[in-house]
Amino acid sequence: MKKILLLSSILICSISQHIYAQIEMQGSQFIFDKTFINPAFSGIDGHINANLHYQLNEVNQGTGKSHTISASGNIPMPKVKSSLGLNIVRSVFGYDSYTMGYGNYVYHLPVSENTVLSSGISFGVQQFDINVLNSTTIVENDPLAARNIYSSKFDARFGIVGTFSKKYYVGLSFDNILSLYDNKDSYYNQIPNTFRKINMYLIGGATVHNNENITLRSNILVMKTFGGLTALDVNAMVTLNEGLSFGLGFRQQIEELQSVAVGAEGKSFSQSLLRPMLQYAIPTSKKEMIKIGYCYSFNAGRSTSIGMASHDIALTFSIL
Repeated sequence: MKKILLLSSILICSISQHIYAQIEMQGSQFIFDKTFINPAFSGIDGHINANLHYQLNEVNQGTGKSHTISASGNIPMPKVKSSLGLNIVRSVFGYDSYTMGYGNYVYHLPVSENTVLSSGISFGVQQFDINVLNSTTIVENDPLAARNIYSSKFDARFGIVGTFSKKYYVGLSFDNILSLYDNKDSYYNQIPNTFRKINMYLIGGATVHNNENITLRSNILVMKTFGGLTALDVNAMVTLNEGLSFGLGFRQQIEELQSVAVGAEGKSFSQSLLRPMLQYAIPTSKKEMIKIGYCYSFNAGRSTSIGMASHDIALTFSIL
């Protein structure tokens, strides 16, 4: 009983933080590199590229520090119709933190002259930690306060992507395939559903060029944690002369309260986020390019209890 009371107090006091932080497993990283949500995007454009992403979150008072650092790399191997990739994510939100690392393998199958079907699989490790050493407990001098909640496990992801005429794409992927958290009485049951349940990502988009060196990129992403979060993410970006890009993103997300805290009522929180975006491409040679990206996400809804904003900076290096 003490375990339940202790963990309930910690999680309930940080509900607003958890709601936003859980989705950062998917987060805004996919805007700069889609392999963060679907391994089958690795090498799909035929370029060698590396991406470094940093997100600084502005959270409500009392929720502590919050930031995310992620990196990715993709290497196409056209002779064997394959690609290799790597994804690493480290996120800290208050007392909670997680680290994930995946290695990706993708096979690109030409279905027709204008259609390619890519299938990818990833294997890696997830580590989740809740630091309760400095938390206030219900029972004074409760010995449970000296024990952190810690979990480390192997994981697998799978995804498929279809590309059409090198302009349009649609993809479906799942992660947490190896998640096995069935003991409801253990500490590990307090780990967010984003780690314990399978997450699904359905994405579709297009890249359209015109004769005036203007490129329009757009995508729609549906994210679903079975037993928890549901989110819709829509983004559009215009690129001028393959240099300056600017755009706008919108996310609507719904989180079930009972999936965040023990003993919570069956209610849900809804949050609307707007995301202005900028990116600038700098050619360093005929075949190499550096892209610098920035976006600012802020709560566009009326809710103040879960208000949050974040700054995202990304640096991408590509060999064309």
